Amino acid sequence: MINDRWTRFLPMLLLGLAVLGCSKVENETDQEILPTQSVKALESTVDVKLSERQFEKIKSLVGNWYLTGGNQLGKELEPDPEVPFLTYATSAAENCVIEKLFAGQTKEMTTVYFLDKGQLSMHHYCSLGNQPSMVAVPAEGDEIVFQLLAVGNMSDPNDLHISSHSLKFTGEDTLTALWGATKEQTAASSSVFNVERK
Repeated sequence: MINDRWTRFLPMLLLGLAVLGCSKVENETDQEILPTQSVKALESTVDVKLSERQFEKIKSLVGNWYLTGGNQLGKELEPDPEVPFLTYATSAAENCVIEKLFAGQTKEMTTVYFLDKGQLSMHHYCSLGNQPSMVAVPAEGDEIVFQLLAVGNMSDPNDLHISSHSLKFTGEDTLTALWGATKEQTAASSSVFNVERK
């Protein structure tokens, strides 16, 4: 009788443990940056019209952009007027914009900008192997500033990762892209890329 009960109960117990194990792995790889209440506060203050205007600005970047100056994590970069450094293209019936940074190089990185329930959002697929997710901070003007929500595929919060981003529209065909970084949970050297479209 006891053996029969265990025979019926054991599969359910094993399934429950497997589900708990999967949940633990997921939590370890998706390092949340903002507390849940902060995320909810951001969601409750979404200005849909502003987000749509900001997204249209990002759509206006479509084309090839060439490096005129800047640095990556504190290391100076040489301008290159011949090879595209940043590229922008729309996809999914113009519901997202795909940015390629260090376009065509082995360290090429991809960022996808999109609207999520009226909020301008982005996912960055970094050459570091992790994937920061951010949302735009409500602000008018010539700069779109993104705030970090979470970093996927990063088991150790001390690892180097991108922690902030902004696009500063300095002219119709000039742009400054800023990327802030964090290591050991403190600010690390940032990257600044000045580019122009031809």
